[in-house]
Amino acid sequence: MLQVVGLSPSDERLYERLVYGNALTVAELAAGPAADPLGAGSGRGPLAAVDVTAALHRLQRLGLASPLPADPARWAASPPGTALETLIGERTRQLAEAARYVATLDARFNHAARRGHAPDLVEVIHGREAILRRATELQRAVRYEIRACDAPPYPEANPAAVNTTEMDQLGRGVRYRILYDRRALEVPGRLADLQTGIAAGEQARVADVPLKMTLIDDTTALLPLRQPPDVESRMIVHDPALVSALSALFEMVWERALPLRVSDGRAYLADGSAGPSQEEGQLLPLLVAGLTDQEIATQLGISDRTVRSRVRSMMARLDAATRFQAGYQAVGRGWLAADDRPAGISPSVRPDA
Repeated sequence: MLQVVGLSPSDERLYERLVYGNALTVAELAAGPAADPLGAGSGRGPLAAVDVTAALHRLQRLGLASPLPADPARWAASPPGTALETLIGERTRQLAEAARYVATLDARFNHAARRGHAPDLVEVIHGREAILRRATELQRAVRYEIRACDAPPYPEANPAAVNTTEMDQLGRGVRYRILYDRRALEVPGRLADLQTGIAAGEQARVADVPLKMTLIDDTTALLPLRQPPDVESRMIVHDPALVSALSALFEMVWERALPLRVSDGRAYLADGSAGPSQEEGQLLPLLVAGLTDQEIATQLGISDRTVRSRVRSMMARLDAATRFQAGYQAVGRGWLAADDRPAGISPSVRPDA
């Protein structure tokens, strides 16, 4: 999840261990599942000491970790609320620069178009039929993934019609991840189309999308030419830097969006909008505080096995792959305030945060 702020999967994994494990040595970090606070069921194996050392120095450069004076040296995580907010702020600044870059490209293209030619890094398409034809070509040329921020207005005569090209590509194993603006769910007849796509394997989430766009693999972006969007013009961007920035924007919104389910003509936002159950409300503060399964079991008066079962169930409900993500999603959905503190934890049990 933290790849959007510049961390590799292995760097994120190491940072999570530091967050949950307090100050650790390189040997402890490299030890694998026995030292992995995410639990033996996480599927994360040991790391080579040289890889751990290199990753720690990358985290130090990003302000996420620092060495403590000890022999052997121990490494501690910087407070996530401060360190990650700094990185997110930097990425937000970069995205703002990318948005200004889009405006610059648009101006340059319009100037070039008036002279009778356009730069290769951008195409402009005019007319509904041309837009639909080019969008279908791009979908058929995809190798592995389509990502889209879907919102009105639509150039299609019937935006509620099933996207047969998507159905074909899903059958080939192409991944579709679609962020639907809430207004997209209000188009008459649209939910039947969405239900068909989701049943075929499309991953759908709902958010207030910042920009209507379609990303084809990591190479091409289809965007409105004007803002607010119209149905008569589109811009196809091939510039790698801009496509990369738009990809990062999509991933940031995707992480915060709510999974969409459609059944019997009705839309459901997973069941995250219903809030946490009583059991989850008791579990979340203890989980975020960094307590182990055994410590949580002691606090709640239940077995370790019950704790693990409840954690797995809650992570599935939050669409989280790790406990770190579960805590992040819980805060994002209002299940847990960012400054919540677990009550009733004795100093001898609660880890030193």
